[in-house]
Amino acid sequence: MKNEDNFKRAFEFLLKHAESEKPFKLDELVKASGWVKGTAEIYLSKKFNDLVKKKNGVYHVTAEIFRVRFDDFKDLYRQKQRLFTDYVMETPQKVLVYEFFMPLSREDRLREALDNLFYKDTIRQRIKELGLSKIRNALNLSTSMTDEEVNQFIIEFMNNTIGGYSLQLVNGRFRAKSLATRAEAATSPFSQGPYLVDETTAVVRFILPVRSEEDQILQMNLFEPAKETSSSNEKVEQMRWLFLNFFAEAVTRVVKKEDEIWLLESGMRSALYRWVRKPE
Repeated sequence: MKNEDNFKRAFEFLLKHAESEKPFKLDELVKASGWVKGTAEIYLSKKFNDLVKKKNGVYHVTAEIFRVRFDDFKDLYRQKQRLFTDYVMETPQKVLVYEFFMPLSREDRLREALDNLFYKDTIRQRIKELGLSKIRNALNLSTSMTDEEVNQFIIEFMNNTIGGYSLQLVNGRFRAKSLATRAEAATSPFSQGPYLVDETTAVVRFILPVRSEEDQILQMNLFEPAKETSSSNEKVEQMRWLFLNFFAEAVTRVVKKEDEIWLLESGMRSALYRWVRKPE
């Protein structure tokens, strides 16, 4: 409890100096917190360096301390981590965004189909289903690549490009028949089903960064706009084909008995793919 009391006094001391914008000396913090001088020096240099900056022999508290809660502040004496994290911003200049829209009659089956595509053995199974010859031709791969190198090429794509997905459930209504008047819809035979249908739709989104050698990596400058660069059209076409054949087709094969499944592509181009159920 003593350590926590020390931290509370230190926190209040730092807040006071942040509000007044007045610098302080080491001895002042020692007196306010109850720490020995060595302890105060360690905290200032190793724990509080996100919040306190030393300049011309005195310490200045940054305004960032107003974002910090005491519970987070006091955890610093239990842990080695800092309060804030330094980020390196990667800025792929092009992205492919895919969104599935499908009526949600079997959410469990949909999730299973999606999750199965995040395992190396199921990826290899999909490669067998498509056939190496088809994959080589579609991706324009070098004839010198061995079968195992082709397998590894696909696995590396999955590993580096697709790490997850987001799934959102939305409620909607659609017209199940040709446009009719209210009177015609009301008198429609019950056996033909309802005119308007309320339905829950699953929206599954994938965001695929298209990386190139020209991509910029910016340290800490998180709000600078991305600059336009060129990107390999061949690589984009490879990514598009791989996604459609390894994800979209796999999902549509497993999730059955839906009237339609939509896939919206955006980012580098706009396209709508529709899988419409054939009459039985």
